Amino acid sequence: MKFARITSPAAVDALFPLVDEDIAAVARDEAMAAEVAEIEALIEEAEREWAAAERVEAFRVSRELTDVVSARRATRRATREALRSRVRINGVAAA
Repeated sequence: MKFARITSPAAVDALFPLVDEDIAAVARDEAMAAEVAEIEALIEEAEREWAAAERVEAFRVSRELTDVVSARRATRRATREALRSRVRINGVAAA
């Protein structure tokens, strides 16, 4: 007996798509196309998020460099912190 015969028509109908190479190839191609589409959608979403974050960061940086009030406050804070910090000069603590 070289070939097995399937006698049930329901079993033949259920197994035919798995046995036929053309149908199986189309099913594999559809599955790969769906996976590729999902991956491309995830990549596009990530790129949109990166672009939005880059725009926000660019605005924030430009705001920091041009905001006079913030710059003045930052300078005052740095000066105040330098005056309050304890500095050691030649092993002697200066207050």
